[in-house]
Amino acid sequence: MTILNKATMVLSSTLLALTVHANSISVPEIGSAGASGITIELEREYGNYYMAVAKGTVQSYDPVLNEYINSIGQKLVLHAANVKFPFEFYLSSDTTLNASAFLGGKVQINAGLFHYTKTEDEFASVLAHEISHVTQRHLARQFEDASSETSLTVGSIIAGAILALINADVGMAVMSAGTSISMQRSISYTRALEAEADRVGLSILYESGYNPMAMTELFRTLMKQQGDVNAVYAMLSDHPLSDERVSDVYNRAVKYPQRKNSSNPDFMFAKARIDVRYMNLDLDKLYKRLLDSTEVNRFYKYYALALISYEKKNYLECLRYLDNLSSFSKNDFIIDLKADAYIDMDNYSKVREIFEPLFKLKPKDSAVAMNLANLYIITGDYDKAVSVINKYLKSRPKDAFAYSLLSKAYDKNGNKCMAYQSLSWEKLLKADFKKATMYMTEAIRFCRGDEREIAQAKIIKISKQQEFYERLKMQ
Repeated sequence: MTILNKATMVLSSTLLALTVHANSISVPEIGSAGASGITIELEREYGNYYMAVAKGTVQSYDPVLNEYINSIGQKLVLHAANVKFPFEFYLSSDTTLNASAFLGGKVQINAGLFHYTKTEDEFASVLAHEISHVTQRHLARQFEDASSETSLTVGSIIAGAILALINADVGMAVMSAGTSISMQRSISYTRALEAEADRVGLSILYESGYNPMAMTELFRTLMKQQGDVNAVYAMLSDHPLSDERVSDVYNRAVKYPQRKNSSNPDFMFAKARIDVRYMNLDLDKLYKRLLDSTEVNRFYKYYALALISYEKKNYLECLRYLDNLSSFSKNDFIIDLKADAYIDMDNYSKVREIFEPLFKLKPKDSAVAMNLANLYIITGDYDKAVSVINKYLKSRPKDAFAYSLLSKAYDKNGNKCMAYQSLSWEKLLKADFKKATMYMTEAIRFCRGDEREIAQAKIIKISKQQEFYERLKMQ
């Protein structure tokens, strides 16, 4: 088992119930939170801190995949009850089949989840299950239950989980160094929570337009792997299956009206993108297999062939394969790969032709905005790049990569004041307070007038945010 897998397991919604240990931590009270209670407000703050750490450690930045993941996730959230805060879904490059939820509606999707699921409905069933863990407040209840059986505060237990994300070896050591909660009671409790997440997840899945039988199909696939010690099926460790659990899900799913699986081509595009760029597959073998196959889904086939051709720097061949998907001329997966190919061919006019009209239609789309901004930086249109990114950030203010690109645009344009401020904000969003402070201090050297006062005020804000987060994880 890899270190990253260990961290993922610690942060999952079920393993935390089994063994939770850490030293004392000072936890700020928010709202009506007490030393052993987690209010909605406090849960949101823990989630925000977790997400900041994830951006600097395990999150993989792929605007196209992140747009797709969030489109599925938010569609499911719309049909969930008891949603107390905005959900945020993000991609990890971990190649195991798993997903894990954390406090505050933060959900990690492993790259392997795409590789090992066969349909969008199966993929969505995992997200629906994780959403249910959050909406039913399973994590909060687990943390509070663990605290009531030990001398540890809720905050110290959560700190151990977040520490495991920052440093898996240290986090695992801290969390296994104290008094264990009764194993039998933990397992029983976990089974009850998993059953509830299954029931609620099925309802969310159906109400969102998906086939509820997909959860049963995925469970059957996983059951076949249950007896094997196969690290790629990490989901089995975090969400253990039993014949009783699989039967219960089937008996519930079969009561819903029959429905076909989704035919959304984006899932196959996403699956192909994951296979080519994340799964460490032999691309020559995959390329040959796809060419020889007449049974592979055509969306997967042509997009994967185009991706492999791009990786081999065969840009014209890449574009020819994309011509087989010409009906998706405005699709993020297609236009993003076209942009890569055209830019590497120095055909900037084609990229401009694609993205300028699309940005007017979809200014909040990260794949569109970031590709257009990147084009403007390459072509020396730095003011246009700044304008695009700032407009995008109005709706996506927590996109760390956007601030990184904005810093580059300002720097190329000679605006050191704003370049360092943007770089500082990128580091703040990743909870890297040392560098955030350093870059904002550097910005002050170049800022004048109102901008200088704004930068000074931002340093105070960074300091306060750091103090708050330090109280969340301080031992």
